[in-house]
Amino acid sequence: MKYVRKLIPVHPYDIPGTENWLEEQAARGLYLKQYGSLLCTFTRDTPRTVRYRLDYCDTDREPDPVPGLLTLYRKMGWEYVCSTGLLLLFCTQDPYAPEPHTDPQTHAQLLRQMERKVKRSCSFLAWILAFSFVLSLIGVLGHGSLLTALTLSDLTNMGLLFGFLSLVYLIPALLDWRRVHRMIVHLEVGYALTPVPAGSRWYGVRNASYLLFLTLLLCMFLARALLSLPQNLWSLGTEGRPGDFEPVLLTQWEGEDYHPNLSEYNGVTISNSCQRTGTLLFPTQWEVMQSGSIVKDQISVHMTLHWYRPLFPALDQPLARDLLDYQTVHDDAARRVDEEPLGPWAVTEHQVGGVEYLATASSSNSEYQVAAAAGNGRAVVLRYWGPQDLEDHLEEIAAMVVS
Repeated sequence: MKYVRKLIPVHPYDIPGTENWLEEQAARGLYLKQYGSLLCTFTRDTPRTVRYRLDYCDTDREPDPVPGLLTLYRKMGWEYVCSTGLLLLFCTQDPYAPEPHTDPQTHAQLLRQMERKVKRSCSFLAWILAFSFVLSLIGVLGHGSLLTALTLSDLTNMGLLFGFLSLVYLIPALLDWRRVHRMIVHLEVGYALTPVPAGSRWYGVRNASYLLFLTLLLCMFLARALLSLPQNLWSLGTEGRPGDFEPVLLTQWEGEDYHPNLSEYNGVTISNSCQRTGTLLFPTQWEVMQSGSIVKDQISVHMTLHWYRPLFPALDQPLARDLLDYQTVHDDAARRVDEEPLGPWAVTEHQVGGVEYLATASSSNSEYQVAAAAGNGRAVVLRYWGPQDLEDHLEEIAAMVVS
């Protein structure tokens, strides 16, 4: 048997509009088999005149309402087809089969029950939206700014994703609530339900947009998963270098007496490695870890470097400034020399050709120095612990964001 699938152009809560659309399909030889969220499945046969009716089924108020409702319709000459959400669909080819609902007031009472369910769905989605906002806010407060939270906080990204998805469903749910309420008002004053005018039926466009959105969302998650796979973590060396820029290297800064930490885990020198990740707003991100020691002076040396290419190039400088602020103020990993509170950081901005922003920061109570640079739609921030002065390496730091 050959099946035909079509995008649904009418909202199922536009009951007369849905009934009319299904009857038009039957007149073309397409008979409803399954009613989905976005698509309807039809079987093809000889065109006939068929009437369709939708009825609400309250599964909460009655223990087993469906068999009783099916029996009622069957006695009146109607056959059960399928269901969609809170509605059951019936059809008949008998032109003399009586209508199941002839009293508008009784029909309105049934729709009142459906309206209560739709309201509960709206309330549930509103709570999810509020919870998502709180999650995002916690991440932002912990990282000092929204941009920093979007790059470093999974909590913020998760909150925004859940918030966006809940909003995508909440807006149509509120429109459903309004649509059902209007049907009830029409029935209570004695008017028959009429289809929504064809020109205002945007439901088919919305369904097509949903399909496109879900496809893009799936691609985004697949790309994010692939970027997080172990093969995107490499030992830092000639074969393991970021493909988008040349990072500064401690082996060049510290000289021949520097010995990198080459201890391995799963074949990767974790203390000297590079990893590529990405998010929707910052699709290209690199983290470069370097650690070792200067043996003759018994000095440990560490550097952590984060490089970003934002989706919108104009975000490069705000991101660099926010990351510098996070590294110097909000990050608990800023190492203290003693138990005293971390003193104020001295931030110095520098003018170097080819970059829009370059700054270094240091504190008397921290063994770390921090630098940040931005330009050409790129941003980098690094934290260094060792004997070098970052101000002696400004050109090398700037080169990481110069195209």
